[in-house]
Amino acid sequence: MRFRAFLQTIAKSAQQAMPPSLHVFSGKFGSQEEARRYTEAQWQDGSEEPTWRIRQDLPVTYLSPDFIETIFGDEKTDYLESQLAKDSDKGSLRADISDDADTLVLIMSPAFDGKKVRLSSTPRLRYHGEYTWKL
Repeated sequence: MRFRAFLQTIAKSAQQAMPPSLHVFSGKFGSQEEARRYTEAQWQDGSEEPTWRIRQDLPVTYLSPDFIETIFGDEKTDYLESQLAKDSDKGSLRADISDDADTLVLIMSPAFDGKKVRLSSTPRLRYHGEYTWKL
């Protein structure tokens, strides 16, 4: 719960620049660990920089890991719907996300340091679009 409060505080301060939004991706990884190996920075012994596959695949100059959520499992779509501000988005996303997808990746707009971005699918994730985030 403290993480959620932290995200809300940061997002509210960023609202002056642009309304808070949520970028939604789905994919199939087989396990939460495999999904996180893609969405989170991975430090190798002796390396000074982590490998971060999602960061390499997204066409952005800045991406904060503090605003990325990797949701795996049966409750993923319910959780996504709890984060969306508009009821119309909930139904359209539920219909758009493949039954085969076992993972959702949510990237909150503050992850881009207040800059507007244009995202697309990556080799591992299907991009569903940008939606209004319910704070």
